Order: sequence, then structure tokens, then C-alpha cells
Amino acid sequence: MIIRPAIPQDSPGIARIQVDSYLAAYAPILPAEYLGHFKVAEQEQDWRDWFAAGSGEILLVASTNDGELAGYALGKQNPGEIPPYETELGALHVRRENQRRGLGRQLFSAVSRALLSHGSRSLFLWTLDRNPARTWYEKLGGQLIAEKAWENNAEFEVNVFEVGYGWPDLQELIKKTKLIQPEIVERNDET
Repeated sequence: MIIRPAIPQDSPGIARIQVDSYLAAYAPILPAEYLGHFKVAEQEQDWRDWFAAGSGEILLVASTNDGELAGYALGKQNPGEIPPYETELGALHVRRENQRRGLGRQLFSAVSRALLSHGSRSLFLWTLDRNPARTWYEKLGGQLIAEKAWENNAEFEVNVFEVGYGWPDLQELIKKTKLIQPEIVERNDET
């Protein structure tokens, strides 16, 4: 596996991973009609728009030796939402066939290191309260720091809560996630 910064041409692969992951993880939690609104083509366009906007966020992808995307992680500056946490893990998704092989841990470590290299010292994330991944975050030392009602489209009645996990020290988090030191390969080929 190669972990590298994402490029606009990754948009279709990222969108497929995102939609597949949402459907698999959230089917027991969210209504089917809500999940049915997640379409690969729309998510692909959202990612293309994200690249075009140049947000400054950190988006890393894991790809196989043949170039197929296996997962991605999004880290972003988010000062002030949950003081004193400076950055947020906005997304971490791994294709189902690549799960339970350490790839999520590698992506988590890589995005944490990238945020640290940009001067961040702490990290938090939001996840649905019934998401089974909560156990994984807790094993990585995540501390339960917040809870809020899930903000969703008023078209659907969904009673779901989000919980926030925090890591006050990115260096400690990196030590916990570093089973295999993921090498982030820099790419300059934006074509």
C-alpha cells in the first residue's frame, strides 16, 4: 500500500469508497431512504469541487500497487469547535475488503503526522453514537469529550446523536497508531 496526498483524479475512487462505507456502516443506524440519497456521481462531484476550492485541508489516500484506492483520510483545521482541540479528523474510510488489515490505523497515523507537521498539537473527531468504530477509537486512546444531536436534513426524522473523541496530544496518538510507519509518498503529477 502507498499512502499519498490525494489528487483531483482520485475523486471517483474516493466517492466510491465513501458511498460504500456509508451504506455498510450506517445501514443499521440511518433510514434507507436517507442513505439512498448518497450517489457516487454526486459525491464524486463534491470531491471535484473540494479540490477546486483549495481548502488547505489534508486529504490522504491509500492505493494498492496497481493504483486502486483502498481508503482515505481527511484532516482539517477546526479551531474553536471543541477547545482546546485544534484539528479534526473529518473522514476515515477503508474499502470493506481492505478492512482489518491495519490500513485504517496507517491512514489515521499518516493524517495525524501530517497535521502535526503543520503545527497542530491535538485532534478530535465526530462519529455517530451507534457506530461500531467507537470501540476502535477508544482502543487508540480517544477520550469521549462531547455529544450532540446529529444535524441532518429536516426531510428525514432521525434521532441520532454524535459523539466526539479527542486526543489532546498528537504525538502520543501517533505512537499508538504506529504499528507500521506509513510512508507518505509525495506526488507532483497533478495531470
